[in-house]
Amino acid sequence: MGLIDSVIGTSSHISGLCHSVVRGELFTTCSSGCIYCYARWYRGPHGRPKARFDIFKLLKSLGELVGRGIPVIPVRFSALSDPFQPPAKVTLKALKMALKLRIPIILNTKLQPGEAHLKVMESLAAEGLLLLQVSITGLDEAAIRRLEPFASPVEERLRLVEWASEIGIPTIVRIQPFIPGLSDRNVEGFLDEIASAGARMVIVEFLRIERGFLDFFRRLFPGNGVYMEEWESYLPRTPSDEAPLLQAPFEYRLKIATRIAKEAVKRGLAFATCKEGLFHLHEPKTLDCCGMGFLEAGWTRRQTLWDLYLEAYEKGRAKPGDLWGRCEREGLLCRERMKVYPGWLRRGLRVHEKRLEGLLKKPSLVEKIAPALRFENGFYVPKN
Repeated sequence: MGLIDSVIGTSSHISGLCHSVVRGELFTTCSSGCIYCYARWYRGPHGRPKARFDIFKLLKSLGELVGRGIPVIPVRFSALSDPFQPPAKVTLKALKMALKLRIPIILNTKLQPGEAHLKVMESLAAEGLLLLQVSITGLDEAAIRRLEPFASPVEERLRLVEWASEIGIPTIVRIQPFIPGLSDRNVEGFLDEIASAGARMVIVEFLRIERGFLDFFRRLFPGNGVYMEEWESYLPRTPSDEAPLLQAPFEYRLKIATRIAKEAVKRGLAFATCKEGLFHLHEPKTLDCCGMGFLEAGWTRRQTLWDLYLEAYEKGRAKPGDLWGRCEREGLLCRERMKVYPGWLRRGLRVHEKRLEGLLKKPSLVEKIAPALRFENGFYVPKN
């Protein structure tokens, strides 16, 4: 695989909503065995993971940019597999290389890092180079064990959040995915646990499932009425009755996200949604949805509909083209600013940029992907 494959592929949701599209895949597959696993759609079923050594080519290429004083997009370890699958030797080596080359890293895990990993993570954080995201779907261990058979117990994940927070690693809990019948049980108590562990932020990403899996979740959580409702197409231009990929009704997702946002802020937690476009609920408005703003070392990100929302939020309304002016003012990775980057990264980002340009010409599609925006008389207006 070439370096271009380190840039996540385009889609309306990714190109329109995701800032961090550079992934550092450390394994060929994942052994956590999560039943709902999104990665199966891209790399096939679970299996025995093998290390992927092309990660070092990626880090070397980005390290050359950092050495020239050019900021890079933080690398996500990983997008399609857990970085701490045992024995995770490739992860340890990659973390050490990132530390040496001063490359910012976003670590996302459901597993417990080894002692050697923890030491390098502490060193990365001391240099402002590490953001830790721990995925927790809820507090019911029995239900979670059925869905995530080989992931770490919830108590271990909360202890990881606590340990990381105590030594100064900026730590986020991703309720990923947010599963009706599990994640919506005792929301206040769930957030209490997250806040007590020392997390700085909560990110909510709602469950997306293949049509054939809906009956499984109905049987697993028979008392949750949302499974009796009609689920919607996740693909914005595909009718719900034809879509292979479904999500809970928008009214449910909006209600839940509003509730969590309110309760998170009460507990001093930042809040964002992932691939939902509910920007009006994100707090604070100065923080991106990945929490990259917690990183202290130099970094950059690509522009998304979030930036168009901010432009409309600050000025009351915004034309589609105002996004590009904001991109230049904020120093984001777009247009002419991409010239100094290597061809593989420039090509990957340019494809996303073209997809975003196409989205801006389709207001109804923007409103579907980012419900916090509505189009009126040639302008995008923010939802209050």
